[in-house]
Amino acid sequence: MAALLAAPSIGWAHGTSWARPYPLPKSRHQLAAEAAAAVWICPMCETVRASAPGTCPHCGMDLVKQEPAAPAAVAIVDPESDPPMADEPASDAAIDLAPGAPKRGALMPGLPDTLFYAMALSLLGLSFALFALFDRGGPLTRGRRRNLFRVPGLGPLLRSPIVLGAVRIAVLGLFLLVIAAGLFGNQAPEHNLAPVLTWTIWWTWLVFAIVFFGKIWCTVCPWPTIAEAVAPKSLGLRWPKMFRNLWLATGLFVLLTWLELGYGVTGSPWLTAVLGLCMTAAVIASTAVFERRPFCRYACLVGRVSGLYSLFAASELRAADAGTCASCATKDCYRGNEQGAPCPTQQFLAVMDANTYCTLCMECVKTCPHDNVAWSVRPAAADLLEPKHARVDEAYLAVILLSMSAFHGLTMTPSWDRVVGAIGSALGVGPLLAFSLGMAAILALPLAVYAGVCRLMKAIASDAKHDTKTLFIRFAYSLLPIALFYHLAHNLQHFFYEGLKCIRAASDPFGWNWDVFGTAHLTISPILSVEAVWGTQVVLILIGHIYGIRIAHKAARSLYSDARQATLTQLPLMAVMMLFSFQSLWLLAQPMLMRTAM
Repeated sequence: MAALLAAPSIGWAHGTSWARPYPLPKSRHQLAAEAAAAVWICPMCETVRASAPGTCPHCGMDLVKQEPAAPAAVAIVDPESDPPMADEPASDAAIDLAPGAPKRGALMPGLPDTLFYAMALSLLGLSFALFALFDRGGPLTRGRRRNLFRVPGLGPLLRSPIVLGAVRIAVLGLFLLVIAAGLFGNQAPEHNLAPVLTWTIWWTWLVFAIVFFGKIWCTVCPWPTIAEAVAPKSLGLRWPKMFRNLWLATGLFVLLTWLELGYGVTGSPWLTAVLGLCMTAAVIASTAVFERRPFCRYACLVGRVSGLYSLFAASELRAADAGTCASCATKDCYRGNEQGAPCPTQQFLAVMDANTYCTLCMECVKTCPHDNVAWSVRPAAADLLEPKHARVDEAYLAVILLSMSAFHGLTMTPSWDRVVGAIGSALGVGPLLAFSLGMAAILALPLAVYAGVCRLMKAIASDAKHDTKTLFIRFAYSLLPIALFYHLAHNLQHFFYEGLKCIRAASDPFGWNWDVFGTAHLTISPILSVEAVWGTQVVLILIGHIYGIRIAHKAARSLYSDARQATLTQLPLMAVMMLFSFQSLWLLAQPMLMRTAM
């Protein structure tokens, strides 16, 4: 934990500049001077030119070197716009960007404005239609479970410790490769495996896997594996009571976001590796001092984010028969036995009713003497539609996840540069402090809006039984699908445009001019077109919106027995949900900077 907090000072010692947390755009004079030496063009978008290698901001294809051109000819411009005349200087909007950056236009190049506004209006109509549908019962109701452990052929594989061990070793190997590449490889992110594998492949896969399998990352996470190898015995102390909540993990998640976006971790192989080592050190320290895995349950920012998102997951690990667990005297799933370790997060199958804290370690599968553990497919969002518990720390994290996901998207749009510049000019502060102040404001705004909505809902309900705090906690869970599916949509854009670059980096992970698999010089093209990507993103946003309205409706009906009162109470929240979903569509329609430029 202390190691993670020390990451900024480590970066300082390494030589990273605090005065410039992210690269500034090149001036027209710099671009003009560089143009005299070489010109790089896109083979598909004829008007896209740059002074250095990279990828096309519109189609994502690799830029190809051309013969030297006249200085005034080099600029990244919109393919749909007319090129400047030979005797006419290029506009500032066309030439003030660094190579590989998208044009600062209203919407993503290639995306018709009419399509965006049509989808935005459709969102409004869909909201009211869903509201009426769910008011009559609607879909997304409770459905059947199927135990995957009982599926012929699949069940033995899922239960096999050999298969699980092999997967864990493979993941551990990839993690060590990322660390080695980040520490010792070429520090240009376009020539290093660490950034693209961590921030494009792993982070996208993590969010996608949560939708179907919940906290499957915790099953193969290398950090506990390393920690238990380094510190096989602990002092056995109990985790401090004041930290038996999600506040620490929430704070670390905010810190990681600041490091990732403000300090430029995603674009630095070395800092990516250092961050991985800091997480490893934190897990080792907690394992050596405290009993079981308290860091995994309370402090791990990845585990807590995925834990809250996993309430939506279409699968669950539970007791196959509640009666069998209730009559069990030994409670081996909790205490452990000679077949396996005790539950690392202190879960007991007889009473476990949510995915939040289960790490899918599969130890209970080995220790249960009654073979009463089921890993089942279930209707999505079952834990959200039928919640058993609601906590204030989880509620705050849910709202922060919504604002943090949107913040990630905003910082990669041209609008964010103007926001940071305006803050810096108004307050007379440097880029990093301006970034930090902007981040604080963006994170606080959704919290303030949601808190205000809860006050309005309380006023409309006129019900002394449920105060504003109760409404804040209960309805916060309805925001999780909106945050989750925007998170997924945002990262899919990175994956579609940058993910295949990992194939090239696999042949030369250190940037040492290797070609292990013969793919080091492979020409990379986008997986999907701009229209197809945005269409996929729209579908994801609509899915999150649908589930959000459904969960809010279910919560209102559980809180208020009067149907009219429940309906009126939901209206302010539905308006805010439409606002958040519209914001998501707008962010996804903006030209977005990629994390790497390989």
